[in-house]
Amino acid sequence: MSLIFKTDSFEDAKYVRQCVFIDEQGFQVEFEDIDDDEEVGHITAYDNGTLVGCARVCPSRLQAGFDADPKIWIIGRIAILPAFRKKGYGSAILAEVERYLQAQGATSAHLHAQMHAKPFYERAGYSAYGPIELDEHVEHQWMSKTL
Repeated sequence: MSLIFKTDSFEDAKYVRQCVFIDEQGFQVEFEDIDDDEEVGHITAYDNGTLVGCARVCPSRLQAGFDADPKIWIIGRIAILPAFRKKGYGSAILAEVERYLQAQGATSAHLHAQMHAKPFYERAGYSAYGPIELDEHVEHQWMSKTL
């Protein structure tokens, strides 16, 4: 694995999110106004030049239900293209996201995990809080980690 990360390739992130969340998982509303905000980071990962996955990060002020605390950031839209799953890319992207957030001054990261992915995030040190809720047709729960 020879990963390179970019923080400015929304088009590549959009491709991954289209494939995973819309085509594969059946979500209807995948792209939001915040995707265009200049403070939002679209982190993409490439192995030997091949796009493998992505994540989105944003300051808490852009996420409904959160205070505008510059030390709290929201992670979302972590996705790995099907051909590259179960190879460690998800963990590598999450670690890169956390490094990126720390560079932005974040001390806390929150994410809205799909329930099937909850064990993955727990292994990375995230703790669940709040109720299980539906995001469209998929159960999610908020999780957080001190960075």
